[in-house]
Amino acid sequence: MAIIHQSRDVSAGHLAGDNSPMIYIPAWIFAFLCPMIVGTRIWSRQRAGGRLGADDYTIIVSLVFAMTTDVLTVWACYNGYGKHAASLTESQRYEAFKAFYLTQITYKTSINLTKSSVLLLYMRIFSGVKWFRRACLTILAFVALYCVAVIVATIFQCIPVAAAFDKTITNKTCINNGQFWFANVGFSIASDIIILILPMPLVHSLQIPRVQKAALIFVFTLGAFVVITSCLRATTLNLQAKSRDPLYDVASTMWTTIEMSVALICACLPQIRPLIVKLFPKIMPASSASKNRPKITFGSSVLKSCDSRHLTSDGREWVRIECQNDINLTSFRHGDTRSETPRIPKETFARVGVKDTVEYDAGQSGYRTDSWV
Repeated sequence: MAIIHQSRDVSAGHLAGDNSPMIYIPAWIFAFLCPMIVGTRIWSRQRAGGRLGADDYTIIVSLVFAMTTDVLTVWACYNGYGKHAASLTESQRYEAFKAFYLTQITYKTSINLTKSSVLLLYMRIFSGVKWFRRACLTILAFVALYCVAVIVATIFQCIPVAAAFDKTITNKTCINNGQFWFANVGFSIASDIIILILPMPLVHSLQIPRVQKAALIFVFTLGAFVVITSCLRATTLNLQAKSRDPLYDVASTMWTTIEMSVALICACLPQIRPLIVKLFPKIMPASSASKNRPKITFGSSVLKSCDSRHLTSDGREWVRIECQNDINLTSFRHGDTRSETPRIPKETFARVGVKDTVEYDAGQSGYRTDSWV
């Protein structure tokens, strides 16, 4: 009798295990951090006089789905997610599995909206490069179509649908979740890598100081953290897919929360660059002092006696150029024809972009170039 009593104590101790802190701790952290980062992005744009664009609205919607995922994750933990199924009531198991089922939908929606936001941001920054814009549109179409397909497949992973979270239903037909999850993470990693390296040739070719270029490349390459978290998540998928106690083996869910939130944060970093410039002017200087003026190039002319400062207006980024005196330009192009030698006023504006030519608009008394960042 003593041996039987000891066996029961060991079994009870085993069932008392709880992995829920692995999930709700990062969920709570990112539930506060992500809105703060997105809010900083919106504040940074509007503070500079800019208007919100499609990329901003998309990331806001992504944030809503990310926050919904965090709330559902915490609700699942409240109902026993992270604990052994045998230690829970039937009602708790039902609610935990249902919350987990819903998080699969909201997570996939959020992560694909974040990818779309980054692509829309690329199109906004490098709007003057036709091949780049077409590439972004093509990838954006693939991401949108995949998002719809994967959400539909997630919703109808079992027939009837309720069988995905109601484990008491025995007469059902379900897809192989393990293979489905691996296919999804494969697409996610591949698309992240493509999105990550897509703007690098353009950023590398920008005619800006090396420190600024290095800082800008660093901001864009922070997206590599998303790839790393996706790979770490991939190593845990098989465990949860084949687990005999899926409510207890929750490492995959933990990495799902981290991956989704890190992607959202990294998508906002390029947009909060003005704030980074203000906080760390030596790392990412916004303008140069008069004693160390940068070379400002218009066509083949170099303006050595001008200062530049970044501005944002009407949803576009501009560079304000302030010269000591009126500057003669001897060589620049307006469209495809060489124009007469004009003069740059003491203060004019140049639009940020990546073109090699300069356009002079007499109606607006200004120059527009895409050689700035």
